[in-house]
Amino acid sequence: MTAPVYAAVPVVQSQADHVARSTDAVPLNRQAPTATADNAVLESLLFQLQDLQSLVAEQRGIIEELHYQVQVLQQEQKERYVDLDRRIMSLQEQVASRPTGAETRLESATSNEALSDEDILAQYNQAKDLMRERDFDKAIAQLSVFTKQYPEHPLTPNSWYWIGEIYLVQRDTTGAQKAFERIVSDYSDHDKMPDSLYKLGVIAQQASNAASAEQYFNRVIKEFPGTQSAKLATARLNAQ
Repeated sequence: MTAPVYAAVPVVQSQADHVARSTDAVPLNRQAPTATADNAVLESLLFQLQDLQSLVAEQRGIIEELHYQVQVLQQEQKERYVDLDRRIMSLQEQVASRPTGAETRLESATSNEALSDEDILAQYNQAKDLMRERDFDKAIAQLSVFTKQYPEHPLTPNSWYWIGEIYLVQRDTTGAQKAFERIVSDYSDHDKMPDSLYKLGVIAQQASNAASAEQYFNRVIKEFPGTQSAKLATARLNAQ
């Protein structure tokens, strides 16, 4: 009797066994840590991106604030010189419109000779010319003499004001502060009062005295609403 012949059954190798026996394959149990590391890198990059976006936004805000402050300062500078000519012309018109013979006789510091308003105005205009020529030291000297000779003259508060302005140009905030304070204390009813209060606020702000600056600005806004100085004071307070 012949023995039965059985065909050889092929051995089917599973994919897992094939991967496990391959010398170049990466074991399955080592793939999870790699994915975790990749996620950590992505999260780190995401946080760095968010930090950079926050930094850019902060810098943009600082730039916008500085741009606004520059605009305010440029406007102040422009209005300062326009106001100078306007006020001087107004005072000249007031002097010219006075009746003949209505002269204010003031005693000179160097002599007892009485001067007419025209003579006094000429002295003031000499100081004005020195200012326009940017001969600031001589202008301050002449304006100071004017304030001593004619303490009650309508132009005297203006003289103190321009002394303060010149000191600001020369970066002498102490001298400027004294000049503006003189107007506030002695000529509070003069039209240079709101401008002087505002300038004192600016000086205090530049000296990092926020409380004093805020006090001056609020006083301008309260006592002289609608004036240009009140508008500038409001802008300064809003920019803090």
